[in-house]
Amino acid sequence: MYEKINDYDITLKTYESIQKKYKSMLNQIPKMNTFLGFDGYVDSLYSLVQSRESASNWERMESMKDFGDRILQVAGSAASIERILKRKVPGGFAPNTCEAIHGLGMPTTLAAAIGHPEVLDVFKIFKESDAIEILPISNPGETIGLEFNDGKIMLTDFKNIFNIKWELLIERIGIERLTEKLEISNIIGSGHWALIPELTDIWNQMLDTVFPSIKSKKKLFFVDLSDIKKRSKSDIVEMVKVLEKINGYMPVLLSLNDQEAIDISRALDDVAPIDSNLPNHAGYYEAGKNINAIANLSYLVIHSPHFATITTKNQEHYWVTEGYTSKPQYTTGAGDHFHSGVVVGLSCGLNPAESILLGNSLTAIFVRTGTTPDLKDLEKYISDYLNYIEYDNPEFPSKKFQF
Repeated sequence: MYEKINDYDITLKTYESIQKKYKSMLNQIPKMNTFLGFDGYVDSLYSLVQSRESASNWERMESMKDFGDRILQVAGSAASIERILKRKVPGGFAPNTCEAIHGLGMPTTLAAAIGHPEVLDVFKIFKESDAIEILPISNPGETIGLEFNDGKIMLTDFKNIFNIKWELLIERIGIERLTEKLEISNIIGSGHWALIPELTDIWNQMLDTVFPSIKSKKKLFFVDLSDIKKRSKSDIVEMVKVLEKINGYMPVLLSLNDQEAIDISRALDDVAPIDSNLPNHAGYYEAGKNINAIANLSYLVIHSPHFATITTKNQEHYWVTEGYTSKPQYTTGAGDHFHSGVVVGLSCGLNPAESILLGNSLTAIFVRTGTTPDLKDLEKYISDYLNYIEYDNPEFPSKKFQF
């Protein structure tokens, strides 16, 4: 039987309630629309070779520590590290989120760096769907992703991404069409903030020229920051203030992974520090509450492979435990699948805790399979949710649990 981890933990209650509301949520999904922008990457995802006995027999480098130790051993000299291509896929906030939301059946507009003037072949999945309208704005960035059991390292060329500016959006999309697409969208997603230098300005331009003319108020604006270590404290503080302004027009959800939560807490004054070394992730029990007391957004989410929390503007705060696996097959795109589940849940009638459980489920399937779940997959995982918490099971669908 599942036991609560802390005072905010409502995992068991949420597991019971979401199953009663799941079918009504399904009825809402096709009635909704999403707008996603503005990045895009070609992601080449690799495993690294720890040792090799023959052409067909080799051992994978399982942890980031293994990789770091190898580099330290040869510091001052040179090293040759073999990489094995796992797959080449669309990448970035907008394409990954589009794939995840499209997998659940919600119509989507994708305004992204997926090739211009011609959409690149790697993004053809988006061209082939009648439920996705594509608005290409730029050529994509390129990423080499090194995936380990405990994380990933993304080596990226951002040259094309740095060209994404308000002037480019107006040139390639047009102010009237952009306004029209935002007007009909129930969900508006924008990321990765840390990697697009002009994204704060794009949001400010939307505040000045687009949002005041939008009539529909039933919307959710959500943001994923990505790794904010490269951005200054003043940049981060300004970004949070702009999001608070947007929150005056429509609810804003800020999604942070565990490391991003640490980084943003250090950038904002009067936020209690997060101690990530405490047992049972205790440093994160109230972290979302502390950050959102300053950010003042409708929803602030913190997620990790072990848990997710969500805090509302009026300081309601919930914790839902995740079905962790120590042997994920894929990690790049896991966060995008998580926040896709959360925003779909919130927009389709689930409460905040149920929505992060939906996000947990979506990402849990993805890291085990490397494929975007559909609604039947999601229902299957949710029915086994507590078993995945109790047992570190890397399989989906599971053939059996070891009772």
